[in-house]
Amino acid sequence: MPNFATFFLDQAIASSHIQFIYDPLVQRVVFVNAAYERVLNGTTAGVNAELPALLQRLHPDDLAYLTHYWKRWVAGRQPDEVEVRLLHPGQPHQWFCLTPSHELLADGRVLLGGSLRDISVMKRYQENADLFNSRKNATLEILSHDLSGAFIMVQQIAQFLREEVASPVSSRVPDMLSVLETTSRDSVTMIRELVNLEFLTSANTDLKVDRVDVGAVLRVPLDQLQTGQRLLGHAFTYTLPTEPIYANVDVNKFTQVLINLVGNAFKFTPDTGHVAVHIEPGPGVVRIHVVDDGVGIPLAMQPYLFERFTKARRPGLRGEATTGLGLALCKTIVEWHHGHISVVSSEGNGSTFTIEIPRAETKGSPAILGLVGLAG
Repeated sequence: MPNFATFFLDQAIASSHIQFIYDPLVQRVVFVNAAYERVLNGTTAGVNAELPALLQRLHPDDLAYLTHYWKRWVAGRQPDEVEVRLLHPGQPHQWFCLTPSHELLADGRVLLGGSLRDISVMKRYQENADLFNSRKNATLEILSHDLSGAFIMVQQIAQFLREEVASPVSSRVPDMLSVLETTSRDSVTMIRELVNLEFLTSANTDLKVDRVDVGAVLRVPLDQLQTGQRLLGHAFTYTLPTEPIYANVDVNKFTQVLINLVGNAFKFTPDTGHVAVHIEPGPGVVRIHVVDDGVGIPLAMQPYLFERFTKARRPGLRGEATTGLGLALCKTIVEWHHGHISVVSSEGNGSTFTIEIPRAETKGSPAILGLVGLAG
């Protein structure tokens, strides 16, 4: 029976993923399996000569991030898995997931090992799923606002006619108006419950965090919201950072937080008002501001805004109902991202909700290019 070392070596050699061992002392790859030739089109015998060109193809936005990761790995502070992109001119990026290992030998030497998996197909599938969910959630919010407004108007007209217009004796008009009023009210409730259920369901699923360019992933729902609100005759604008800002985010959950905040802004902003979203970098954080010039929030309500079933809940300007859960869930999801949400508001002067979450980048030069002493 083979010993464990032989068994695991055989497994590494036969693996469909790239398996490697790197010796920092001599700055050389001392083992790589045949998957390297298949996945990266290199040669196992020439891996050290090919490594500089391979490192030069790393996505520039990943370099500072990898520098920090490399320092932790060499020092034995075992990092988690990391995802990186390899550039291919004129083709989509190739995504890899690195699972690291750190081995301290009896003679004091350190060997760094790892498994490198090509996850390009999975990443593109996830990006498409996130894109679909973002558009779906933004569309639901727009439709709920549009349809709720129409049903509320029908309900109000029915109430007015029932109260103000005299009907002949034995007329069925009062009963028909009551049915119309009840149906409209129930329809508004059903629409809002559908949107709230979608948010609650998403909030109760496991967090799936990816390192993403925040502006790029939020552009999709913001575009959708802008198009929808323009069709409804409302003013909605947004601004994005000029350079990529990376953060570790569950795209689906974080998108729903943004949509919820924008939806709330429209609830309490007259049709002639404005709602805007601004995404910008801060010191070590990404900041997202949702700004409106609506009716504002009374000072007495503000300490309770982020409580579950908050006593600060109130219907929207067009009669939109509220569960008192939305802002509490937003706060929970933001905190899951190690972030913070706050509000500045005064009655008659609108509100600004601000989210801050940590950036994924770390300061430092792209030292990862010099990890094997092959690039300056």
